[in-house]
Parts: sequence; structure tokens; C-alpha cells
Amino acid sequence: MAAVTTEQVRAARAEGYAAGYALAPTMPNPYAPPHVPVWEGPRTPAERAAAYERDRRARLLAGVWRKAHTDGLAAYAA
Repeated sequence: MAAVTTEQVRAARAEGYAAGYALAPTMPNPYAPPHVPVWEGPRTPAERAAAYERDRRARLLAGVWRKAHTDGLAAYAA
């Protein structure tokens, strides 16, 4: 499992803020893990745990992007 680097967090924050502040076109969160419907996803607890761990890095960066996007929207509105 590769760790999330500081540069990746800074890039996600900058992209999210720019999208929220309307410096860049708003888009869906580019860091979010791909959506898999429940009926196609992992079925056993072990498969779900493996999928959760596999997508951990993407979820962390997606959260940073979402928070920066919200901050950008608030700054733009102010």
C-alpha cells in the first residue's frame, strides 16, 4: 500500500479550490474511487475489506478535494 504524499494532497487541494472558486470548470471529484453498484461489488466480508483497503488512498485524496472545493465555493460566495 503506497502512502499518500504531501504533493498529492497539495495538488488535490489546489484543484478542488480552483474548481470551487470558479477558476476552473466544476467537475466531478477526479480523485473519488470508481462507483461500483452493490450488486456488482464485493460480496464477502473479506472481499469488502480488501476493496476498502484498496480504495483507501483514493478516498483520502477525494476527501481533501471535496473540502477544498467547499472552501472555494465559500470564498467565491463571500
